[in-house]
This record gives sequence, structure tokens and C-alpha cells, in this order.
Amino acid sequence: QAFSRGPAGILTSLPNMVKALGVALVAAASFHGAAAFEIVSITPNLRRSAAAGASGDRFMPQQEPGLFAGSSAPTGLGLAGAVAAAAAVLGATLRRASRRPVVGGNWKCNPESMKALDGLVANINACDTSKCDVYVCPSPLHVAYCAAKFTNGAKVTPQNCNFKGCGAFTGEMAVEQMKDMGISQVLIGHSERRGEFGILPMDDNTTLATKLKYILDAGMTCVFCIGEPKEIREKGLDAVLAEMDAQMTQIYSLLDPEKVIIAYEPVWAIGTGLTATPQDAQATHAGIRKLIAEKSSPAVADGIRIQYGGSANAANAAELSAQPDVDGFLVGGASLKPEFAEIVAAISSEF
Repeated sequence: QAFSRGPAGILTSLPNMVKALGVALVAAASFHGAAAFEIVSITPNLRRSAAAGASGDRFMPQQEPGLFAGSSAPTGLGLAGAVAAAAAVLGATLRRASRRPVVGGNWKCNPESMKALDGLVANINACDTSKCDVYVCPSPLHVAYCAAKFTNGAKVTPQNCNFKGCGAFTGEMAVEQMKDMGISQVLIGHSERRGEFGILPMDDNTTLATKLKYILDAGMTCVFCIGEPKEIREKGLDAVLAEMDAQMTQIYSLLDPEKVIIAYEPVWAIGTGLTATPQDAQATHAGIRKLIAEKSSPAVADGIRIQYGGSANAANAAELSAQPDVDGFLVGGASLKPEFAEIVAAISSEF
């Protein structure tokens, strides 16, 4: 794409090309040394975070060797395999340059008082959105208050909708109501609505596919959440991708990079402080993108944005942002803090 735009396009894309080449060379070295994927159980041990300082001690879960642990055992990949792997990383990094990063803040059922909303809005307005799209998911009771509060283009994105429109649907929200408020995007499929954490399931793969079609037919865009619980993750990457395939089977035909964002959220990492290593987050995102290429189209796969949603915060955003198939974040707890702007800055610096 850069070459097709002539000298100006080459110069504009040069920093990304150089960065991609560096990533590819590192990948080649890593694969030649061979880091094998290993799944073991999480342990409750804690280690003191290097980020601890004047603000007080912070502790991070210690993995022994961890949910996503690398072993040093050789995999048998020779130089040819290493070069092929490096080429794949290089290609993924260059393709990523065409996707604008996106960061969302899910406030869930927070804050308790409306008096706190102005401070949360100020955190979002502090974000530099010149290189990154930003959206916010307020509590349903706070959507109307927040609808016109953002001054930097951040989109108010309700946390759910129905698929019937207005009518006798107690406790539901309709996209027609959202559009009347100037809202153009909605989030669906979050794990907390799929029945995780002991919550009664309010959606399944079929209802979510129905909702997605309803949203798109109404001319709105959608953040579509997918993810796996710990018991599936512990079976390995193949099991995770099989679950992702099951969750997307009914929506492959609906995917449009201009209208749908995929938010991958490892359920075991939500609110726990645990997070995938950057390399394993990349492996999962790349696997999801491969599924979309095979079952939707390569063009859709190259264009669609896939967010990471597993306890992203200011401390881990930079490393996760460097991965070529991580296009942004769906942020939970950290979206209620000023550090949200640092997360946006971290992913913006990669583009």
C-alpha cells in the first residue's frame, strides 16, 4: 500500500516498516531459540510490582510458571521455520498500519454517585484521540448524562441492546432510543452478560448474532465481545480458538471492518489482575484473525480491529500495544482512573 502511493507513501510508512522489520528479526531469533507454549495452573503467590513507589505498594499475581508460560525446550524449528515466522510477523505488522487503533472504557455498573461522573468524563476528555478512536460504556442510568459530554470525539457506547426495538420489553434498551440521543455505537456480548461470574446468562451465541444483525440493519456500529473462561484456556490455544470459532460462527457473514470491532476478553483475566503475556495475547489475536480470514474473507480479516480486554492497564499497555494483531483495548477498572489516557497514548505510539 505504501509503495502504491508513491514516494510520499513510502516516507509516511517508513517508521512502521522499520519497526516491523525489527519485530520480525526478534521473532526469528526467538523462534530459532524456540519458546514452547505451556499451560499450567495459576498459583496465588504474589510478587511486588516494579511499579510500586510513592503511591504505595502494588502486588501482581505470580505465575509458576503461569497461565501463559514459555519453556526453553527446543521445538525443532530450523532456520527456515524461523525465517517463515519472521516473515509472518513482518506481514502482520505492515498490514496493521491500515487499522486505526481503538480503546474502549467499560464503566460497568459504576460509579455509585452521579457526582463522580464529571471526573470520569474529564479522564476521557484528557485523551489524545488524534491517532486513536475512543469509546466509553457508561452504566445504563448514566448514558443520557454522558451522551453529549465528550469533546474529543469519544463515542458513548451503551453496554447492551435488545433485538426487538421499543415496546413491552422491561429492563431493555433499543437502538432506536440510542439513535434519538445521537448515539451510533453499542457493545454486546460481554462475558458478564454471557453468564460468567455466577451471573444469570442473558445472552448466548444465537441471541448475540440476532442482535448484531439488528444493530447493523439500524445503521449503527457494534463492539462484539468474545472470550474464554479459565477451564478452556488451560486446555491450550487450540481449545481457545475452537471456542472463539463457536462464538463467531453465526456472525462471520456479518463482519464488516467499518462497522464491527471484535473485543477479545480472556474471562479469567477480567478484574483479577492477571493478564496474558504480550506474546500469547498476540498468538490468540492472530488465531482469531486467521479464523476470520478463512470463514469471512482475508480482506475482512486484514481490516477488522481486534481489541484485547484482559485487565489492560497503564503498566502493561505498551508491551501489549507492540503486538501486530492487537489493535487496542477494552479497559475495565483502569477506565475509571486517569491512567486511561496513558493506555490510549501507548497504543497511539505504535501507529
